[in-house]
Amino acid sequence: MVYPHTYRTEHSETRTTNAEYGQYYAQSQSKKIKVQPQLLKILQYVDSNRVQIVQDLREAVKIQSTSDDLINKDNIINMVKFAEKWLLKLGVKYECFNIGTREIKGKRYKLPPVILGNIGSDKEKKTLCIYSYLDVNKPEIEKWNTDPWMVTEIDKCVYGNGVASGKGVLIMWFHVLAAFQTAKIPLPINIKFIIESMHTHRSEGLGEFLLTKKLDYLYDVDYVVVCGSEWIGEKYPCIVYGGVGLIHFSVEIEKSENANIDIRKELHSIFDALIDKKGKVTAPGFYDNVSQITPDEEKLYEDIQDFDLEGIRDCLPPEKRNWNKVKLLMDFWRLPATKVFDVQECICEKKDFSKVKREILVKLVPMMIVDRIVNIMTKHVKNICKDLNIMNKVDVKVLSSTRPWLEDITSPNYQAARRATIQIYKEDPNMIRDDTDNVVINIISRMIDANMLLLPLSTKSTNIGKENEHIPLRNLYEGTKLLGAYLFQLNEIDYINS
Repeated sequence: MVYPHTYRTEHSETRTTNAEYGQYYAQSQSKKIKVQPQLLKILQYVDSNRVQIVQDLREAVKIQSTSDDLINKDNIINMVKFAEKWLLKLGVKYECFNIGTREIKGKRYKLPPVILGNIGSDKEKKTLCIYSYLDVNKPEIEKWNTDPWMVTEIDKCVYGNGVASGKGVLIMWFHVLAAFQTAKIPLPINIKFIIESMHTHRSEGLGEFLLTKKLDYLYDVDYVVVCGSEWIGEKYPCIVYGGVGLIHFSVEIEKSENANIDIRKELHSIFDALIDKKGKVTAPGFYDNVSQITPDEEKLYEDIQDFDLEGIRDCLPPEKRNWNKVKLLMDFWRLPATKVFDVQECICEKKDFSKVKREILVKLVPMMIVDRIVNIMTKHVKNICKDLNIMNKVDVKVLSSTRPWLEDITSPNYQAARRATIQIYKEDPNMIRDDTDNVVINIISRMIDANMLLLPLSTKSTNIGKENEHIPLRNLYEGTKLLGAYLFQLNEIDYINS
């Protein structure tokens, strides 16, 4: 088991350390990186086209491209056509692909197409794959303070369904390419696009489709960037270098003829033995693969700025309220956890009370393998049933799973993003992890053997994918500049490292 900060095991390498440790923190932490003359032209383009950027975002948001209704999917197709017009205008070679069907009420309906596009084919340059998406969640109108299908400016923020997520990000990328064309600057790196329309449905069909493109379209990709997630606060930009995985289990008990014990009580007994009073899994070997803390990693957590610990302290469980920043963030991002749901009975018309089930969500961290944890948990439940002499039938099912992920922050992709952030925001970014599972990262990492960067462009609490989604105008403009600077830095980092 791994304990953060001063709560380490006897196997930990050192005490809390300072900046003298590690190659990454031996680098200069300068907050001034010269803006190249060509990048300056990109920045000037963004400043000169602020009104147009918002107008283009307005055109995208008004298309009600929810992917919930595949029977009547005219709006999502209109959003695909909107993206196609931009790609044509920018000179991106692209193709739309059908990716499968879904059965609804006995009939099969096509899933919205995926767009693959590329611009630049210089074999001397590296290739960046950009992921984005066109669909949005169906809004609950009563929860919105503004019209979700209209871009509304309030207090230097723009509100609208998709402004801080897929649509907003894609408009930023389109304007970056437009800036290069307007300034007549060759792209410093080749670009490939993956643009889907089922993001809000866990990217249904995307993995199977990309598998067919692994050996041709995706084979030469060097770097991947996904612009999702949020900053940890309002002031300091962030770069995400890892995230948790999740396994969603259900444990079901079906009453046997010879058993007279209440199956609800038995289910409670199983979970009491499975999870201790501190929320720890009692299964032998569950924590074996959790990696030890290194001095560099602890320094990353110590250096994180803008995390409002006091703002959430009262919402924490009593045993965590006195924890410091490092210990709490590690608990969120790099230590396993569980969430147990209430017991569920049959709600069907037959009122079958011979079965009850309870679900549990298990958070995985890097180095924990999904299949291994599934085997450990399943075997442990069976052993508990044997120890408790449970005669009823017990079944453990995996409802869904995603893998944890972790990237090397010293890689060229992350060096480029960090340097670009310093250029635009004049701040060294927080290096953070994501505390939610990322389906897209899981899918693309299986298809592309390349470093993956998760680059947030919006501040904390912009409600991505939820009611009252918004993005500060500053982040809309500076985020566009950041993407341009990132392209230049990818090229320069590659040159320096070669």
